[in-house]
Amino acid sequence: MLKIYRIDHVAVATPDLDKQLALLEGLFGFRRTHEWDNPAAGVRGVRLAVPGAAGQSWVVLTPSGEGGALQTWLDEKGGRPGLHHVGAEVPDLDAAVAELDKRGLKITDSVPGRWVEASLSPPEHGPGVLWRLRGPGNLAMLGDDDAKAVKPVDADGPTLGIRGIDHICQAFHDRDALSRWYADLAGFVEVWRTADDEIPDMADLVLNIPGSTICWEVITGRGEDSFVDKFLARNGPAAHHVTFEVADWEAALAACRAHDIPTFDDEEGVKDGAAWKHTFIHPKHAGGVLVQLFWEEQPGVWVRSDKIPPAN
Repeated sequence: MLKIYRIDHVAVATPDLDKQLALLEGLFGFRRTHEWDNPAAGVRGVRLAVPGAAGQSWVVLTPSGEGGALQTWLDEKGGRPGLHHVGAEVPDLDAAVAELDKRGLKITDSVPGRWVEASLSPPEHGPGVLWRLRGPGNLAMLGDDDAKAVKPVDADGPTLGIRGIDHICQAFHDRDALSRWYADLAGFVEVWRTADDEIPDMADLVLNIPGSTICWEVITGRGEDSFVDKFLARNGPAAHHVTFEVADWEAALAACRAHDIPTFDDEEGVKDGAAWKHTFIHPKHAGGVLVQLFWEEQPGVWVRSDKIPPAN
């Protein structure tokens, strides 16, 4: 089994680093901690701290120098920014590489002995979500060997008031098949699901990742005109969105208005006597990543209350 110690970071790639940083520091309230420029590795980047997410960071990467894997990735995406990979630490990199090979999971990039990059999705269904796995004792896997610590930039204006990254969502044609795959591959534990017919155009479930506070959601299309099926037709089993919790709902929406960032698909409800709300920010307004924001009056009422599957 592939053992994941913890999710270390989420990395996005963009052709316009300054524009991305302005968004993340201005609206999202992220604070940069390190930056680097490594033409030999073909990458320039900035690491940012996410409020409330201790030990986890948001990384923005842009090409540097001539050519390189990152430039190729952006070219294949038509130059559009987007989620590049999820970074995680494993306790034994050699054992992780052996497990990837046993499962038929192709390594797409690597620095031998330091880190490897691969999709962890079933290989017969396409590339899925890229992961970068590093062993203990080595923090550099982004061309950031000579990263310099920088003074954080304070936000100039209201921010979303983020409390942390809640989960990453992946679209897949069969949520149960992917849940079983991740459980067998890396010990992911299903902790929540909707009933098959609860939502007209989709069904979902949430998996806990051992050692990580970030969860993994899987969404599957239902019906004849599901947005999930349309997404899969365009992108394959890729990351669909990233979800953040906010501390104050009205303040978060006010920050979006102040930065001229629209939201859509607002929903709200009451569960166990406590309120919850959520909304989305389109990728074109969030650096190429679909962002979901949620607020809950009490911990656990948004998705997890009375949704825990019974023990087998």
